[in-house]
Amino acid sequence: MGAKNNNNSDDTPSIVPKWIEARLFEGALKVVESEFKEIVDFKAKGALAPGENYCTIMLKADFIIKLKDESTKPLSFMLKVGHDTDLFREMMEGHNIFGAETGMYREVVPELEKIYSDAGVNVKFGAKSYTLATDQSYILLENLKEKGFRNANRLDGLDMEHTKCVLEKMAQWHAASAVRAASKGMYSDLYSEGYIRPKSFDLIKGMYESSEKIFLECVKEYSNSDLYYGKVVEMYQKVAVEMFKTADTKHDSEFSVLNHGDAWVNNIMFCHDEETGKILETYFVDYQIPRYASPAQDLWYFILSSAQYEIKLQQFDFLVAFYHQHLEKNLKLLKYPNKIPSLKDLHLMLYKDGIWAFSTVTGVMSAVLCDPNENASLDNFMGESDAGAAFKRQMYSNPRYRKHMEAILPWLLYRGLLDY
Repeated sequence: MGAKNNNNSDDTPSIVPKWIEARLFEGALKVVESEFKEIVDFKAKGALAPGENYCTIMLKADFIIKLKDESTKPLSFMLKVGHDTDLFREMMEGHNIFGAETGMYREVVPELEKIYSDAGVNVKFGAKSYTLATDQSYILLENLKEKGFRNANRLDGLDMEHTKCVLEKMAQWHAASAVRAASKGMYSDLYSEGYIRPKSFDLIKGMYESSEKIFLECVKEYSNSDLYYGKVVEMYQKVAVEMFKTADTKHDSEFSVLNHGDAWVNNIMFCHDEETGKILETYFVDYQIPRYASPAQDLWYFILSSAQYEIKLQQFDFLVAFYHQHLEKNLKLLKYPNKIPSLKDLHLMLYKDGIWAFSTVTGVMSAVLCDPNENASLDNFMGESDAGAAFKRQMYSNPRYRKHMEAILPWLLYRGLLDY
């Protein structure tokens, strides 16, 4: 019996590319199920609502397969594909996110997991990846939800327990990546630069320029804006330049790690014990913009974008110390041959690369805290259309984001992180 193809679900007919067909998955299905005989039914549909993912399209590929004993069973994969837009193609010219993420899943993640297994410790960093019989750009992953993994609510943010689990896993990742670099040398440009490369500068600078007027109008209305507005105006006009200056870091003289690069709440999944609610495992997803640099990038990005309002500032120094404790422990476990950074060293890195604090709260955090919105798209986030302008005004003026910013901007001001 031939497979029934339905690669355009009723609810999201336009986002599933026409090239996606059931037959392309046969090799992956054979890897997952050794008793696989044939595909009975197939459907691909959008997996995420608008505002839950920006850079790419995430699809869920559902199958009913027949086994060799003639019984049937359901299986599913998560499939990431690109947007069919000029903006996405421009982004790909600056940084090939599919090439980077494919290599991360097939080469880097297994390599870092092996570093731990060689040290006698079982550590996993994410989902298994599979291949399709196509030349198209894609990422095919196991569906972690079938193993009990779930995302947290991005609007609520992560509580202390979940935040600590992420920082512990981040420290494991960073430690292994530093050990690997020390033993094998620099990562390839595909992994080491992320989007902080010359080809991407105009795109990133343009993103800030397209948002500047609306962002500053909204900030001026914040209740305590008289404290910091002038500094924010100056910072916003130079943030792209300052971000790209961090590319000049000399990695041979400063402690560097392979940053995840996009560690916000929707790119982290948790598995809990069904009875106790205890967190059993934490995985990262979306390894598409890794960058070999100071760990300050991931720390600023994750804590400010994704921790709950009640802890991201009040417990910031504790969270940094907690991360450092686990970084040091894992570097020692893996016999890192160079000087292990002290907690003081780490704080100095956070100050030196503090531009990632400002870029995080003016960038990804505005999307994280935005209410679900049909206009939440990559083009509207980065573009200059009327719909984009309306979306940005909604992001920067919504009460949730405003509450966070009215606390964060004075905090950055008094730490000297609005001075560049």
